[in-house]
Formats: sequence, C-alpha cells, structure tokens
Amino acid sequence: MKQKLSKQETQEKINNLFSTKPAPSQKQIKKAKKLAMSKNIKLGRLKKQFCKKCFTFFTPNNSEVRIKKPFKIIQCKNCQHICRYKIT
Repeated sequence: MKQKLSKQETQEKINNLFSTKPAPSQKQIKKAKKLAMSKNIKLGRLKKQFCKKCFTFFTPNNSEVRIKKPFKIIQCKNCQHICRYKIT
C-alpha cells in the first residue's frame, strides 16, 4: 500500500526535484505540478521556471527572454509558447 504524504513532505519533495543539478525532465515537472495541485500547494516562483504548455524546464538554450515593461516575456523554443509574467 502507498503511504500518504503530508503537505509539508510533499512541499519538500517538490523543492528537491527543482533543486537537482541536471534540469528536471518533462515527466518530473508534470508529476511535481500534479502533486502540488493534489495537496493545494502553491508553486510560487517555481512555476516561472518551466513552460506551462509542454513542461520544458527553461534554460538559456531552449528559451528566449525579453523584457517589455511591465512584462517579462519568455518564449519556449520547444513549442513556441509565450509566457508573460508581470514585473513587480
């Protein structure tokens, strides 16, 4: 039988996934997002590190970053999706 994780344990597991040296794969990011949604955990700054459409971890090789006041615009080179974040 699977052991149920507490909310805090789930948060630690998600943080460990994103702090690993090799960038997390699309499957790992999808799993982390699903875990966060199941326990109602906000990803906060972590959700700006991957593409919302294809779950690719952003690196300088696979993304293009532009600043147009008041937005930071990140275009994924994998799926051409554009993510816009308000700069505060």
